[in-house]
Amino acid sequence: MSNRIRPEIIGWGVVGLVILVGVVTIAVGLLTPVTFGWFAYRPLADATFNPVGDALLVSRTTVVGFIVIALGLIALAFLAGWRLARRRTTEL
Repeated sequence: MSNRIRPEIIGWGVVGLVILVGVVTIAVGLLTPVTFGWFAYRPLADATFNPVGDALLVSRTTVVGFIVIALGLIALAFLAGWRLARRRTTEL
């Protein structure tokens, strides 16, 4: 075995790093309070909308985190399938 780092190990490291970045991004997004306002028209009642219970508001940061994790998991599945397929071709 040579002293060079194999490209496969670098791939696994990059995928792990992408997933970790996604998790951190989601954590930051969920810890940031989400505020919004609706100024298109005057409300019909003097009631104030309070999104408790039924409404789930996520920030753009959280959505980006979910997208990054999804891409990382897709890359992880690709690397795992590539590794299994390569192992099977060497056994034949």
